[in-house]
Amino acid sequence: MSGKFLEDFTVGEVIESVEEYEMTPERIAAFASEYDPQPIHLDPAVAVNSMFGGIIASGWHSLSATMRLMVRSNIFDGAPVVGVGVDHLRYLKPVRAGDRLRARAEVLETRTSSSTPERGYLVLRVVTTRADKQEVLTQEWTVLVPRRRDQPGGFQPASF
Repeated sequence: MSGKFLEDFTVGEVIESVEEYEMTPERIAAFASEYDPQPIHLDPAVAVNSMFGGIIASGWHSLSATMRLMVRSNIFDGAPVVGVGVDHLRYLKPVRAGDRLRARAEVLETRTSSSTPERGYLVLRVVTTRADKQEVLTQEWTVLVPRRRDQPGGFQPASF
């Protein structure tokens, strides 16, 4: 099996996205039309009179862009990883057309699963920023990752 295992991560380690995601008017409209069709994402006449003063990207779009950035950073190197939870999600600033997003994850915790020792939990603080370094959203991910075979209870191919 290829990929990173629980034992490959250390608390305090930071993983940066290797690319940016640019929010374009077309991406904002396409995402909002499909998944979050609110006027603040789609209608300039309504959005200009909102508290945001113009069109903003859906928060769900920003979250999806963050996921793309982290996966493409190869954070798990192809390992079979399963999301278990997202905690402490905060939308800090609106994201607009022209914003270029980057993401980084800091390892907060690693622990072996008590019920399934061939797997473990990785807790990451994920921060999404604009090019001006302003944080636009923060969250904590808990993901289930395999453990090495040479560890007690480590990865067994048929069990993941």
